[in-house]
Amino acid sequence: MDPQNIYDDPRFFAGYSTLERFGAGWKRAMEHADLLALLPDVNGRRALDLGCGAGQLAHHLATSGAAEVIGVDVSERMLALARAEFAHPRVTYARAAIEDVTFPAGRFELVASVLAFHYVDDYAGLVRRIAGWLAPGGVVVYSTEHPIYTARASDDGWALDSAGRRTCWGVDRYADEGAREATWFVPRVRKVHRMFATLVNGLLDAGLVIERVVEPTPGEPWLRSHPQAGDERRRPMFLLVRARKP
Repeated sequence: MDPQNIYDDPRFFAGYSTLERFGAGWKRAMEHADLLALLPDVNGRRALDLGCGAGQLAHHLATSGAAEVIGVDVSERMLALARAEFAHPRVTYARAAIEDVTFPAGRFELVASVLAFHYVDDYAGLVRRIAGWLAPGGVVVYSTEHPIYTARASDDGWALDSAGRRTCWGVDRYADEGAREATWFVPRVRKVHRMFATLVNGLLDAGLVIERVVEPTPGEPWLRSHPQAGDERRRPMFLLVRARKP
């Protein structure tokens, strides 16, 4: 199946650009601190940002001392934003689908990706390719939608009582891995559900050593600034993983 490029849909992009995490707002994302804590020292290292979007992470890596950063994304709209707002002399942005991009063996000390892998059909194949691109001792850090979130029973996910109050988060067909469509700003946005074990075992099967797994939950400071988001502690939305090539 051809890679999805929903971010170049003008209706989707208009909706997505209203999110707090859009552009410079990425620092206010609930999982932001957890993501940064997983990143290794990049000073003098070569890094790849897969699904770089507007370029926030690529720019952060460069300003943290990376010798070279390549940001890859399929969306021309997002890359235009990256080049306009998150340009850096040591960052190169390129348009390509994650599924299609290739690099020489041992090319990078870090491969990172933020909320992009849940759009990719062949996770196992992608992780094997990443393992090949990493130099010995290199690290992969990624965030993705949590399997509890991607297996939600409805677009909204919450079960409601007769008064419309949220009673619990509904999970359905958890073991049925594969693409699912939902309405998110526009109809038929396609994401791929995988079980937790599939995500973990894919890394192990590629010969990588898992160093850390994080299920971010909002703390009190974040909740004080987002009082409407108290339900975010009732189920995980994201999964963050760090693994190393021996």
